[in-house]
Amino acid sequence: MTTLREIDEADFEAMADALIEMQAYYRVPCPPRDAIIAGLKSRPVGSRILLAYEHDRLAGFACFSALYPGPGLTSGFFLKELYVRNEWRGGGLGRKLMSRLAAIAQQDGHGRIDWTVDADDLRLQGFYEMLGGQALPAKRFFRITGSELAQLAERF
Repeated sequence: MTTLREIDEADFEAMADALIEMQAYYRVPCPPRDAIIAGLKSRPVGSRILLAYEHDRLAGFACFSALYPGPGLTSGFFLKELYVRNEWRGGGLGRKLMSRLAAIAQQDGHGRIDWTVDADDLRLQGFYEMLGGQALPAKRFFRITGSELAQLAERF
């Protein structure tokens, strides 16, 4: 049985496990468990996490936030992370999370969901296309971090 709901503090331990697994899956560094839990406790206002539980076990999640403005000066969601844990991957849980996220977007009065995907992850691109998502070739995703962020902050 699948249960979809937004995170609360009782979920932080299970969410930390899922985030540690996600970092290993993507082969990227992972902060210590206590730092992950501290980050969950101090999330920025407006950041939201939708959880998917299968038989009382955290099976996946979607992290998202509202954005404004967008096309036509409307609001929408930005999906930062969609992750289904190894044990449940391929069973339709990602579709359930995306469907619930779409329902939340509509309930909150948003007209779109935006997200990024790695250019070389064709399997994931196919998943999003199957849902009706469209790649926007006219857009590029940019990021500034680290010393470049610090230099920009001091520039003007």
